[in-house]
Amino acid sequence: MTRQKARDPERRMGIYKHLNAVPSRKRLGSYAERYDGWNVWADFHESRSNEFDSTGYERTFTKTERSWKAHMCERGPTDERDTIADAFDRTTDPLAAHASTFDDLDVDPFALFFDEVAEPRELTAHTKREYRRAIDQWTAHMHRTGRHPACPNEQHVRQFVQYCCDERGNQPDTARTKLHRLDAIYHFWQRDPAFPHPQTYDPFELVLSKLDLTRPPQKDPPRLSVDELAEYLRALTHIRDRAVVLAQLKLGLRAGEVCNLRLSDVAIDQPDLTEAYPSLGSHPLVANRNNAVCIPSRYDRSGNKSGRPRVLPLDEELRATLVDLLITRPDTGANEVFYTTSTHNPLDTEDVRRLWADHFQDDYPETETHRAITSHFGRHRFTTHWLVNQNWNRELVQYMRGDRIDGVEVSREAVDSYVHTYYEDVVNMYREDIYKFDLAE
Repeated sequence: MTRQKARDPERRMGIYKHLNAVPSRKRLGSYAERYDGWNVWADFHESRSNEFDSTGYERTFTKTERSWKAHMCERGPTDERDTIADAFDRTTDPLAAHASTFDDLDVDPFALFFDEVAEPRELTAHTKREYRRAIDQWTAHMHRTGRHPACPNEQHVRQFVQYCCDERGNQPDTARTKLHRLDAIYHFWQRDPAFPHPQTYDPFELVLSKLDLTRPPQKDPPRLSVDELAEYLRALTHIRDRAVVLAQLKLGLRAGEVCNLRLSDVAIDQPDLTEAYPSLGSHPLVANRNNAVCIPSRYDRSGNKSGRPRVLPLDEELRATLVDLLITRPDTGANEVFYTTSTHNPLDTEDVRRLWADHFQDDYPETETHRAITSHFGRHRFTTHWLVNQNWNRELVQYMRGDRIDGVEVSREAVDSYVHTYYEDVVNMYREDIYKFDLAE
């Protein structure tokens, strides 16, 4: 005979009537450590997969995995943290109470950051675009969650990281850079007395402190000889493309430093160019030098990464290429050396990355043993040449790369004499030992 269920629901609930009554050892959370580092979804998928699975099944499985992980991320802090917050009459989501007020305001808090911080600091056009890109992606993400983008909690930030990496295909360090940009805006809100953001709560810093957003160890770049590189350089028939790649190979410049290079940074002994470009070579670090280029520090040129300025020699090959570029360069009134061919706007880092990819990655894509050739290859090739092939003093190579030298303190007031010393140390040896591609042949 089938046993009848009790009419009173509480009589069917077992011995524990409330969640708080369940001992910690009997909760699923007590098993959490067993699953740390275990990709249960991958194992489940492998156990269930077979040759008859349809493409639709695979898409459904992937979507379900993503949705479940997002849901678990959204669950937020552990019960223990909520318990602590309750005990001290605090909350783990202090900005939630202000979200509806921000929704009712006809004010864009992100625009205030641009008006009062970004514009006075004279950020480069590229840096402003990167800020706006991060803001646009963050705002769209927060709208999907139903929360005003100025009132996030820790889970919103974690979900954004997951979105960047899983949906947009960003590397962890790219997601970290976006968080740093958003955190700079959040700090502005914290400092401004008009905003309700507490000094004791920063969800961006919380996530940055808890998640490992470093890029995994990279493979070595492929080995290309000078003769092999020369073939690719000769194939670059557009003078701008050749000048960009040659400058990165011969000077070890980052993509951002190429984009930030201005006419005033380049000193070339060519009278007709000086007449055409009055600002050419007018930067104080190269004003009294011939055939040299300076790379200002990040303190003096927004978008540059190095904390130290540096002056580098131009060998005859790169000098001749830059002369050809400047002779044919459209007169746009812009200060930047490099420009887009269609709109004649200054290059940005994406343009430089695309240039390298278009010319190299068909032949040198990523493999099991080597990374793909990207715009960072020139910096690797440059460093390897001086440290390994030429066996140069490491401090001189660090100077040419713009790296910090341990034990050396540099005041910005003394920077001119500091740079002069290192430039004089490298100029003659550099012009003698830098690789030659014989492009004039």
